[in-house]
Amino acid sequence: MGFETPLLLLALAAAGLPVLAHLLRRRDLPVRWLPTVALLRRAEASSRRRMRLVDLLLLIARVLLVAALALAVAGPFLRVTLAYGDGTAASVAIVLDDSMSMTGRGDPTPYEEARQRAITIVESLPAGSEVAIVLAGAPARVALARTDDLDAARAALSELHGDPARGTDVLAGIERARHELAGARHVERRVVVLTDLARHARVSEVPVAAGLHIEFEVVGEDAPTANAAIVSARATPDPTTPDMVSIAVEIRASGGLEAETAELVLERGGTAIANATVELNEQGGRATLHAAIDPTDPGATLSLDLDDAIDVDDRRGVLIRPPAGARVLIVDGDPHPVRGDDEARFLARALDLAPEHEGALQRRIVDPDTFAAMDLADAEVVVLANVPTPSRASVDRLREHVRGGGGLLIAPGDHFDARAMIAALGNLWPTRPLDAISADVEGPFGAGDDLVPAGASGLDRARTHRRITFEDLPVGAGAPLRFGDGSPAMVVAPYGDGRVAVFATTLDDDWTDLPYQPGFLPLVVRSMRMLSPSTSTSDAPLHSSEVVRMRAPAGARQVRLATPAGEAHVYDDVEDEIAFEDTATPGVYRAEISTRDRPLQVEPRLAFVVAPPADESDLTPGEPPTAERAPESPEGGAVVERSLAPWLFALAGLLAIGEAALRLRVPRAA
Repeated sequence: MGFETPLLLLALAAAGLPVLAHLLRRRDLPVRWLPTVALLRRAEASSRRRMRLVDLLLLIARVLLVAALALAVAGPFLRVTLAYGDGTAASVAIVLDDSMSMTGRGDPTPYEEARQRAITIVESLPAGSEVAIVLAGAPARVALARTDDLDAARAALSELHGDPARGTDVLAGIERARHELAGARHVERRVVVLTDLARHARVSEVPVAAGLHIEFEVVGEDAPTANAAIVSARATPDPTTPDMVSIAVEIRASGGLEAETAELVLERGGTAIANATVELNEQGGRATLHAAIDPTDPGATLSLDLDDAIDVDDRRGVLIRPPAGARVLIVDGDPHPVRGDDEARFLARALDLAPEHEGALQRRIVDPDTFAAMDLADAEVVVLANVPTPSRASVDRLREHVRGGGGLLIAPGDHFDARAMIAALGNLWPTRPLDAISADVEGPFGAGDDLVPAGASGLDRARTHRRITFEDLPVGAGAPLRFGDGSPAMVVAPYGDGRVAVFATTLDDDWTDLPYQPGFLPLVVRSMRMLSPSTSTSDAPLHSSEVVRMRAPAGARQVRLATPAGEAHVYDDVEDEIAFEDTATPGVYRAEISTRDRPLQVEPRLAFVVAPPADESDLTPGEPPTAERAPESPEGGAVVERSLAPWLFALAGLLAIGEAALRLRVPRAA
């Protein structure tokens, strides 16, 4: 504590004036009691005692009033060490790293330490300052836009909670902070970055813009750094055993966990289904597990039993599901009592022989009468093989099916009437077909890499002796197959969210010897996969808080997505693309779909995994940036002088009010 003008403390001597006046007032003349007032002496004694008390309080109030005024004019102050800043109003953006390495280790965690530090910084700023809060976990985002309401900033920081599995994007957070301060009203603009500065943050060189001071404060230096993590786990079909998968697991270790032994356990529904022992070295370790595919549950969880810094990365979801296939509905336009003699025999056989490791193709064969009355909810690709002209109701269902993302393949035959089919299907056609003609032509051959590659593809010796032709291809249509004379053998075009393809010859051996060629099987399989909707999610894990976009299978009426925590999200309108955003929790996200004909059932192809970022598991400390602080940036912990004069003047005012009140009581008491 100090005084701006110590000599003015001499004014404290004036505090003795009320005492002197009080003593002089008590030198009264001798009192002579008259007989007429003798009876009043007892009441007078009581009144005198009250007056003496009032006089004493009045004296104290006057002495304190004079002393307070004397101290106030002397300019007293206190020297205070600030937690941040130099005491002047400024515009400050706080970049708070809320990545996994900050939120997942230690007690308290580095994130909690950083959050408390941010609150301290806000409380250290004087009134009129501006504050913005930016979170630097990937993706960087603004938690509080720039404001001069410091109470709102404190409240926002108090309510923040870190996500368990975010990556780090400090540089993007600094850039967001710079944009927040672009319109700040104070000349003094600062960015304070609160991070553990782990090596994975890759903060090596931070440019400093003119008039902008960037400061790094490292937190969590006492938090543990020895850590191991499951950074990769992917299941692939086991070619030697049907309905089994092999899971290759990679473990990464750092911080002195070499020569440790850990138990790796694979669980499904809380039950262990496989395990292995892993010996860690400087890089980590590897293991391979084997598990059976369960059609009712496409997910499992890998756990690493090891005492290390972060627990979140010791668990990882893994998809155990059959490869994505497609449900194919074949409408046989010329059925025979013996299945081996009908129109669809070659197509059905090719679908049955499709490689299972690429996803089994499920097929169903119906006649045109059955097709006219059935729902297409369970079909993803519809094949019209030599089908007579369908009814308007059937065409309406086909149009809805393709518009919703399904596929349609039309193949001609002896029952095919080009004009009638054009009138019935209308704009479903990718291009207008013409009547069948007889022609001895080579092919069809591949015309690129979209369906089968050009050249040697097993179709080299194919010949066709009857086919339909097409008008000129419109914009957007393609011809992945062509005949030897260059004319299209297959035309494909989008319609709505699906695709329609038309074949120029038959799918059996009536018009061509194509079914006898070795390339017929891959041609059929790839055609079905090309026309099937993209309803299978990726086997690769997604990042935390990444938006997942998916399309339900054709015919679906409702989709239910369940998070690893058991929370359910139900989507009734599935005609449009589903954008799922609640992906903060690592683990397996499961899906169920319902159609018109069946209730909710598990859909393995829509399941997906959210995994912690592998880089976050490496807690090796990094180097601070060379441009850590601009030379003119104010140092934290500055000592400032806080004036006490306003408080003393306020005290003097209160004493003056009290003195006046006591002075008014004296006459009444007399």
